[in-house]
Amino acid sequence: MTLTVAITGGIGSGKSTFSNEVLKKKLKLFDSDKQVHKIYKIPKKNFLEYLNKIGLEKAVQNKNINKNIIRNTIFTDYKIKKKLENYIFNIVRREREGFIKKHRRRNTKIIFFDIPLLFENDLTNNFDVVISIISSKKNRFQRLKSSKKISIEIFNNIIKSQTSDVVRKEKSDIVIYNNTSMENYIKKIHKALERILP
Repeated sequence: MTLTVAITGGIGSGKSTFSNEVLKKKLKLFDSDKQVHKIYKIPKKNFLEYLNKIGLEKAVQNKNINKNIIRNTIFTDYKIKKKLENYIFNIVRREREGFIKKHRRRNTKIIFFDIPLLFENDLTNNFDVVISIISSKKNRFQRLKSSKKISIEIFNNIIKSQTSDVVRKEKSDIVIYNNTSMENYIKKIHKALERILP
């Protein structure tokens, strides 16, 4: 049997750090954000046509995609946001299912999934173990401000669209708080991995 473990948390909470520690241990990880990044970095014709169709034609520039235009649009137009999310979700879901099938065939003992919108997309029951990373809004914004240059307005819009920490605590098997030093957080990650590694 292959144990499936989902890692989730709000934007800037520390999912990437957790995922990096998983990879350092040579464990198998499916990173949803990397899959989404691929869709945007080398966009297929179908995707570009779909963006034009749903009202994001301004984001398509010489077969490239301007993500800032998309980001600014989807947080003011819920219908466009939902259509875009559903399209991308279906592509990522197919990739994820393929990843699971491959490792089940290989009898891999444990596989990890970095899934930011786990609860928002009602995926909880698809995994044996759910790990949530929780961090204060202040800490999350400070991380994003320095790493991704996100404004407070965009940050607040993203927060509003994501599940609350109250729900994350209720629906998770393991909760890790990331509000102190990086060294302390990594120790917590290793303790969590010790609990679930076969």
